[in-house]
Amino acid sequence: MDETIIQAILNLQNTQVKSVLATIIRTEGSTPRDLGTQMLVMATGQIIGTIGGGTTEALISKRALALLTVDSDVQAEIQRLEINQETDPARLAGCGANMDVLLERVQEKTLWQFALDLQISGKDAMIVTSLVPPYPKSIFDSTGHVLGGQPQTELFPNEKLQGIYTGRHTEVIDINEKLRWLVEPISKTQRLLILGAGHVAREVAYYARPLDFQVTVLDDRVAYARSEFFPWASAVICSDFRRGIQNYKPNCDTYVVIATWSHQTDAECLKDVLNFSTKYVGMLGSTKKVTTIVKHLQAEGYTSQNLARLRAPIGININAQTPSEIAISILAEIISVKYSEK
Repeated sequence: MDETIIQAILNLQNTQVKSVLATIIRTEGSTPRDLGTQMLVMATGQIIGTIGGGTTEALISKRALALLTVDSDVQAEIQRLEINQETDPARLAGCGANMDVLLERVQEKTLWQFALDLQISGKDAMIVTSLVPPYPKSIFDSTGHVLGGQPQTELFPNEKLQGIYTGRHTEVIDINEKLRWLVEPISKTQRLLILGAGHVAREVAYYARPLDFQVTVLDDRVAYARSEFFPWASAVICSDFRRGIQNYKPNCDTYVVIATWSHQTDAECLKDVLNFSTKYVGMLGSTKKVTTIVKHLQAEGYTSQNLARLRAPIGININAQTPSEIAISILAEIISVKYSEK
């Protein structure tokens, strides 16, 4: 579970807008989204996130709204959907695809705030939901100790938790029909640091926000580092690049795009970024420019192993020409890196 959904839940609870959390807990065949994909359905009919779109998503949204309007004791339920030409016109009838979706009325603000606090602190934790009525939800650490939430009436194999957390992907522990749990690692925030506030940077920030990156833009020019130019960014910082990078503290969950206003500042930014263990570092520029900068850094003593972390020229080669096309090629490469280690 990522920060976007947790923060949205808390924001809605603060405004007292009721909502239902929809989570895919089983897939079979060719489904549009994977296990663990989530969508938040508000009483207003609006949604945050998607479980695949189309009629399938519309059916789940309709049932979620029914849970909010029906005066009953039902707080959660599992819906099974068959995906065929009727529920998804893009698919052939009889394709055999289906999925189960857990629908939960969102309550217990304390649990969600605790989950967000754990996520921000970077502590190992997972949200564990029993898939047997009344669907109690708890927070565990990776060794199986309960940190908060509702009590679980049955115990599950603790040895599986560490593997699930290490893999950082949602799983269902399924022993039998009466012993099933959804286990969701509380994902650390995926951060995107864009160094430079030019045209390409604006397009990268624009397309990155709906991909659930926490976007920060850093530039040393007052006329460019302006929040109104980057309404999609979490932060826009006007600072000397070196000081700004040091204060930002890139980490293993940080993706860095270097696209400053000169070759010299690009080179200086690259030197500073290589001092941190980032998930990704890419630099905008031609092959000639990249070769010149790399040779310069090698002469300064940077090792080939360290410089091998640099992806440049940045982005997947799709013959991109416009700033928007270049941004898409950059984010395609970042997405590829993001999922390559799962």
